[in-house]
Amino acid sequence: MDYIGEDLIPGMLGNFFLALSFSAALLATVAYYLSARGSVDEGWRKIGRTAFRIHGLSVIGIFAVLFYMLLNHLFEYHYVWQHSNTEMPMRYIFSCFWEGQEGSFMLWTFWNMVLGNILIKTAKDWEGPTMTVVSSVQVFLSSMLLGLIIMDYKLGSNPFILLREHPDMVNMPFTKIADYLSRIDGRGLNPILQNYWMIIHPPTLFLGFSSVMIPFAYAIAGFWKKRFNDWQKPTLPWAFFSVMILGTGVLMGGAWAYEALSFGGFWAWDPVENASLVPWLTLVAAAHVILISRNTGKSVKTAFLLTTVSFALILYSTFLTRSGILGDTSVHAFTDLGMSGQLLVYLIFYCVLILAIFITRWKHVSGDGKEDSINSREFWMFIGALVLLISAFQIIFSTSIPVINTVFGSNLAPPADPIIHYNSWQVPFAIIVGFLIGIGQYLKYKGNDISKFWKKIRLSLLIATVISATVAILTSNTNYHYILLFFSSTFAVVANINYFIRIVKGKIYKSGSSIAHIGFGFIMMGALVSTSMSKVISQNSSGVDVKVLGADFSNNENIMLFKNDTLQMGDYYVSYSNRKQEGVNIYFDIDYYKKSESGEYIKAFTLQPLVQLNKTMGNVAEPDTRHFLTKDIYTHITYADLSPQEKGAEGTGNEYMKPKIKMLALGDTMFSSNAIIILHQLNTSVEKEKYKLEENDIIVGAELHILKINGDVISANPLYIIRKMTVESVPDSIPDLGLKFLFTKIEPESGKIEIHLYERQGNKKDFVVMKAIIFPFINILWMGCIFLIIGSMLAIRQRIKTS
Repeated sequence: MDYIGEDLIPGMLGNFFLALSFSAALLATVAYYLSARGSVDEGWRKIGRTAFRIHGLSVIGIFAVLFYMLLNHLFEYHYVWQHSNTEMPMRYIFSCFWEGQEGSFMLWTFWNMVLGNILIKTAKDWEGPTMTVVSSVQVFLSSMLLGLIIMDYKLGSNPFILLREHPDMVNMPFTKIADYLSRIDGRGLNPILQNYWMIIHPPTLFLGFSSVMIPFAYAIAGFWKKRFNDWQKPTLPWAFFSVMILGTGVLMGGAWAYEALSFGGFWAWDPVENASLVPWLTLVAAAHVILISRNTGKSVKTAFLLTTVSFALILYSTFLTRSGILGDTSVHAFTDLGMSGQLLVYLIFYCVLILAIFITRWKHVSGDGKEDSINSREFWMFIGALVLLISAFQIIFSTSIPVINTVFGSNLAPPADPIIHYNSWQVPFAIIVGFLIGIGQYLKYKGNDISKFWKKIRLSLLIATVISATVAILTSNTNYHYILLFFSSTFAVVANINYFIRIVKGKIYKSGSSIAHIGFGFIMMGALVSTSMSKVISQNSSGVDVKVLGADFSNNENIMLFKNDTLQMGDYYVSYSNRKQEGVNIYFDIDYYKKSESGEYIKAFTLQPLVQLNKTMGNVAEPDTRHFLTKDIYTHITYADLSPQEKGAEGTGNEYMKPKIKMLALGDTMFSSNAIIILHQLNTSVEKEKYKLEENDIIVGAELHILKINGDVISANPLYIIRKMTVESVPDSIPDLGLKFLFTKIEPESGKIEIHLYERQGNKKDFVVMKAIIFPFINILWMGCIFLIIGSMLAIRQRIKTS
């Protein structure tokens, strides 16, 4: 069949670039390996460079072709159809690119290619062994996009496969229609990803993933070539770059969750975000141990293991998020595309490589000599790295419970309340890390004069103690874990500010580590204060029990607002004033008022939480937040009637409006503006004589339980009658509620009946149920993020300068 309107050239180009990318990466790996054996072979190195650059051009070609397909809505390709549609705003086209597994693998491959080319320019005599590792990583990643069938095994998933040739679509009726493209639109982008953070968060996070590969390559190269004390120096700038960029990606994920999701906070210990956090923790530990190793010549083995384990954890997090195993526990895990086995091979290959090189080389690494002094910088930096490693292990173990159950057939239960579970473990680790951050800068390598050290830190300890005691008294906080964490983070900030002013004398370019440590202290402090002191202010005062909407609704957290009514909520008075629909988004105007001394209500601000409509993937609520210097007020809709509003729908008339029609099974519900209607049971024992029915006539009653907003329950019983092969419906009304019910159809196959719900015009009063939370001093956390990033950048500059 000749299909009408298909553009096949982009697909052919894309497949050509995929094959060229994989082949060139494989050639580069072999060539660089041969160039690195023994003395440097310049001929093989040139071949390796050329092959890697061809690979890079191929990756750019893949990128360009897929963007062209997305921009032009070429729905003949499955990837374009699955992740975009014509209704989606064009600003989210980038999000479409990396929403799917194939696109995110492409993004990862792209950053690896960029960093690999930088490494070619900067690695000098390390080029051969390091680029062998980098090129091998590209071989594995490129294979994830091939989509080849080899002996009944599918190698990768091809983003350029045609929609009609995709295994899920090959037998669909539309494939028999020549002009099927004129009849279809795309499936669309997941609504939770239609946010500006998802344009910048994934590229940053994947650049972080890619950057971990460079320290890994240097560590492998150092042990491979038996240059055990040489690899640390060129690795150090890359290690801190990885710490900065991966940390930025993780923080962006938290910011996205805070602004776009209904987590109700910055960090909810989501498994996917955990999987990105764990490599960052081990990488921070690795960077500091590499620093120890460079300055003292010790801890070479530990530096190697932490650096390579960080890369292995990147691969493990990829397996976790892409195997489909976290699908039920995370809001943004990928579904399984049948690549679980391939991902596992990828992970096992590099784990075996790490172990093999370490086992064959560890005897050749010189010992650390005498033990570190307990009052030396390297001792406490090592303790800090150990604490971070234990912290990472706890997080990854709890996150991996679905994997453990699958592999070992166990039945471990995931944490019932992830926030309480993880916080109970991580707070003690954070206390120790905060204290070590505070003292670390004042310690010298190989030993210190304790009296001089004490004189340097005692002022910082005193200030932190006074601030912490004052805050504990003012807030009446008796949780000693939180008090200790506040003290620890305050000490980290104060001690590093003191170091910046008194020791470094404010020399900004030499203060990267101090500024980064100040930022980390602020992040811990801001996270602690904003979450432990957060307050739900949306206690329901409407007089209507929101529990009638479902078991998930609590009057202590959800306030019901009828349109144009004003209720007190915390220190504010709130009113739901308007709703408007723009495209797929329905915005709800929630006005916040302050009451003046004269009793006048003065509008303070308006928030516009929204609900994004999506028939395919389900509607998604997106919060809106008002930012103040000392607090945020976070508001999101927990319930709203999303049906289209008729013009002039609200009124006082007695006439009935157009009915709501719904198919109900036993126990199903439908909603009016003033009640919840539940199909309780069907009755066939209705008296036939009352309706002058003969013996063969059939009568069925639908017993409806009507749950009023005050909690009372009343019943209605509309009837469905089959009289001599004709159908009649006898309505039932509830005059006090202005409701009328009609029973119009029975579907024996599905076990459902059709009910028409009529409401009087005067009933209609729009309302929403919303939740509002105050997060105090969360700007401390955002300020910490900025300090951490700036400090890391300055530290990278200093490391490059010294390297």
